[in-house]
Amino acid sequence: MTPADTTGAEFANAPWRDPEQRPFIEIEGLTKRFDEFIAVDNVDLKIYRRELFTILGGSGCGKTTLLRMLAGFEKPSAGRIRIDGVDVTDLPPYQRPVNMMFQSYAVFPHMNVKQNIAYGLRKEKLPTKEIKQRVAQMLELVQLTGLAKRRPHQLSGGQRQRVALARALVRSPKVFLLDEPLSSLDAKLRAGMRSELKLLHKKLGEGVERKGTFMYVTHDQVEALTLGTRIALMKDGAIVQIGSPHDVYQKPRNIFASTFVGSPSMNLIEGLLEKGDGSAIFRFQDRSVNVGSTALTALGRTGSEKRPAILGIRPESMRVVSGETSRSLGARVITVEPLGQTLLINLQIGECMLVCLVTPDFQVREGENVNVLFQPEALHFFDPETEENLLGGGM
Repeated sequence: MTPADTTGAEFANAPWRDPEQRPFIEIEGLTKRFDEFIAVDNVDLKIYRRELFTILGGSGCGKTTLLRMLAGFEKPSAGRIRIDGVDVTDLPPYQRPVNMMFQSYAVFPHMNVKQNIAYGLRKEKLPTKEIKQRVAQMLELVQLTGLAKRRPHQLSGGQRQRVALARALVRSPKVFLLDEPLSSLDAKLRAGMRSELKLLHKKLGEGVERKGTFMYVTHDQVEALTLGTRIALMKDGAIVQIGSPHDVYQKPRNIFASTFVGSPSMNLIEGLLEKGDGSAIFRFQDRSVNVGSTALTALGRTGSEKRPAILGIRPESMRVVSGETSRSLGARVITVEPLGQTLLINLQIGECMLVCLVTPDFQVREGENVNVLFQPEALHFFDPETEENLLGGGM
């Protein structure tokens, strides 16, 4: 899965690129310990008004705990949280300008759609006229106006999800927290709801009140890449990398970021990087390949003529070619897997197994010997000890 193009003017002028812009949410040194276990480890984050900020990571990485501390359901062991300039670290949940939607989006089965959405407003004892007005606005926003009197059992999974969204949004929070909200839906519904969430976020941001600051937690890289204005990648309670979907995908900070984001994940080959005549050479097993002049940067940082390195390349950045060149390697086709829009080819180069993505009309047979071209501008080199990107990467 490659991210949408996020290199245009919208992102060039994004608020997080402006050092004078004040963050809407500031998280400083946030830590959460459960006895000896550190669930969240000294996290710093700055999130801007009207962002759809995604937190991506595997199970147990601390992303939900981070969200629960922001909501006030967990008390930090250390650190501070500020929202719109106000320190909310010690405030109870009901005094914070946030609302949270959990993984289980259970709606009240004995209430119809309209009653479900109005529930929180009635608990706050708002005037009846205001409740009706807000509910009507929410029904229109989530496209459920014609289903207002239906009970949950009469709705599809996607419709029930929209009821839960409307119920959370109707209280007009400054910050909307979503904890894996689509995980219980099937693949088709998830795809549809992703589009609806993105449109909903845009509508809220364009409204008179200019709300719509979302923090979205997910383990699904497709959701993170397609929804997020920026992504924070988490591992073992810490932030590994923060950036736009494009930057996190194209400029991974380390091996974990390079393999966690992207499907199929980045190919990795252990070898030796050394200086050649105007370019760098990568050697592994009994093979060598010209990897271009950019790779010399990885050597320049140490001042050495050669060093151990791990070469990384995305499957879609490899090319299967007919002729042999200084920048190609001989390979054997092991399997060919049609995926509809692409063709996945499993290749063997010596003892290395690599994955390559080509167009679906590409003609290749299992067992065939081919040449694989590495595009120098698409290559990454990682330190085998620190696993950091030797060519640099995002935060």
